Amino acid sequence: MNDDSRLIFISKDQKNIREFHISRVKLFSFISIFLIVFTVSGKLGMDYLVDFSHNSKIKRLERTNLVLQNRLNEMKSTITGLNKTISKITKNDDHLRTVLGLKTISSDIREVGIGGAKYDFKEVDEVSGFDGKIKLSDQLVELSKLQREVKLELKSYSELLTTFKKKQDSIAYLPALRPLLSGYISSGFGRRLHPILKVYKHHDGIDISAHPGAPILATANGVVAFCGINGGYGKMVIVDHKYGFQTRYGHMRKILVRKGQKVKRGDKIGEVGDTGLSTGPHLHYEVRFHGKPVNPRSYWFDDIELNKEVVDKELRSR
Repeated sequence: MNDDSRLIFISKDQKNIREFHISRVKLFSFISIFLIVFTVSGKLGMDYLVDFSHNSKIKRLERTNLVLQNRLNEMKSTITGLNKTISKITKNDDHLRTVLGLKTISSDIREVGIGGAKYDFKEVDEVSGFDGKIKLSDQLVELSKLQREVKLELKSYSELLTTFKKKQDSIAYLPALRPLLSGYISSGFGRRLHPILKVYKHHDGIDISAHPGAPILATANGVVAFCGINGGYGKMVIVDHKYGFQTRYGHMRKILVRKGQKVKRGDKIGEVGDTGLSTGPHLHYEVRFHGKPVNPRSYWFDDIELNKEVVDKELRSR
């Protein structure tokens, strides 16, 4: 039996006819080889396309991962800064409450106010692969804490504002301004060793060291009750305020007010000097309430920028 196969090619005009003989074994071999080559080539091509697509996706994910890492680091830094700001606001809130005669918010209430939901993630849900072991759950907890703190402070601010409006007149006569917008406290309120007399005595005010000639400001509205030389205090000014407050300013180089003169908060009443019993240029500043010396720092704000804003506001309102 003849196992040859024939391949016949006829031209379009049917004038030329070509005939090829090929054995069935060879034909099947050629077909098999073609199919194998086609299959292998197709498999390699598909693998290449899959690898290319996979690598492209990995590169995109790596870029996204880097962006997310940078954003999480920025968020962590922002949260740290916000926590510091909230702490400062809390301190000022407590101070204002003391000044306005309101009860300060207890630490227990603040903890309740900032407590709440915790974000518990499974290990597979946690953000991983980042430098610095960034934990998304920790940052979400911090954000929740900040939201609650802000809500608590807004509620407290509303209460403070209401109380302030009710006591607006008395606030003007409260010694809440620093008498100097520069300088540092060299001696605090309370018992101390006198720098000149070398004996322990109660210091009825605070000493603020500053450059000679630095402006001394009235810390509240009032009337000058005394100005002149007062023993160891040197050149001194005493201002009476309403509601039982009195402020005293000692060791001045120059006095710029007269007895009976009305002054407003932020008015310049003198200049820093070292008159009287003094070891150097500074201001001795006292606050008395119904004649009893009290710590001046219980009434003023330490924030220099806030004090400057108060002075600027007072001057603009005149």
